[in-house]
Amino acid sequence: MEAMNEILKDKVHGSIIGGACGDALGYVVEFVGSYTAIVRRYGEGGLTEYDTNYSWLNDDGLREKALFSDDTQMTLYTIEGLLEGIDSGTPIIDAIRDAYIAWYAGQVGDAVMITYDSPLVRIDELNQRRAPGNTCLSALSELVKGSRPYNDSKGCGGIMRIAPIGLYGAAHDWSLQQIAEIAGETAELTHLHPLSTYSSAACAVIIALCAKTTVATPEDFRNIIAEAIDVITEIYGEESQFMSVFKRIISNAIGLASDSRADWEVIENAIGGGWVAEETLAIALFSVLRHIDDFNGCLICAVNHGGDSDSTGAVAGNILGAILGYTAIPPKFLTRLQLKDLLLAYADKLSVRKKGSRQEGVAQLCDYG
Repeated sequence: MEAMNEILKDKVHGSIIGGACGDALGYVVEFVGSYTAIVRRYGEGGLTEYDTNYSWLNDDGLREKALFSDDTQMTLYTIEGLLEGIDSGTPIIDAIRDAYIAWYAGQVGDAVMITYDSPLVRIDELNQRRAPGNTCLSALSELVKGSRPYNDSKGCGGIMRIAPIGLYGAAHDWSLQQIAEIAGETAELTHLHPLSTYSSAACAVIIALCAKTTVATPEDFRNIIAEAIDVITEIYGEESQFMSVFKRIISNAIGLASDSRADWEVIENAIGGGWVAEETLAIALFSVLRHIDDFNGCLICAVNHGGDSDSTGAVAGNILGAILGYTAIPPKFLTRLQLKDLLLAYADKLSVRKKGSRQEGVAQLCDYG
């Protein structure tokens, strides 16, 4: 049992850090435009290493770090809200909503009501604007006013932040149905299209199953995807027109893993840009299937395309990190990753923790760099 706990802990660490690595790798090319443009900038093979030449920064000291985007910022706040809900007895979705409002306050500089004291709000890097999604900002603005957001968005701003729900569920024996429902409701705090809900729920279940089981082959991973699809179909129903669309997109991505074309050609010509949740998940699943034993190759595949590269990199990193674990992540992705120690500390809170540990080490957390 102790050995299994250590394996699970390594997978939780791998998923959180892996997501941040994919986010930081892809962040610099999110708006470049196409694989051809990426090659023009970085040479043959595209982007394969962190680029820390952030032209929009004035602080030269930060050029030594690979910065992550709003994806990882919100992932940390998902952990914060999830644990607050569990520790306090507050409904988990309400606590995650309040955590996101705390993140929103840091992004817009408003003195909005923050209902609990989070150490994250005192970490400057998490208040810096890293291309936050308009849907997230507008929806949270409505929540601050006490209104329910109303939109039909299936943008990837919901799926890119839900990995902690699958990881906590795996570590604490939640049912797959509970994981899916909480992940879906978490996405619906800001994004209300069913395809966002289905994608987020399926992704959380996939991550949980990867963390809990041994995945050695593409066939193992296909079986996990199929099980996740079965879970969300049971919850949301087969009859939905969007369920059939979702299944078709995911099936297409799985089939394309055996396509003879280069990674980027398949993504740009046959999957999409990842700007919407179902495409983000499809690109991540495709990347993992093509490079299931190679963290480096998976992230390079997931970010080198003319779409939402930080989010596709983040979700692919979340998934493959849950398969291979932290120890499989190449050092080149770890040494310059921004706030790595903070991310590891929060991953610890998901995997091995006692009730009431959310606020432990608040002062130390604020010192991480």
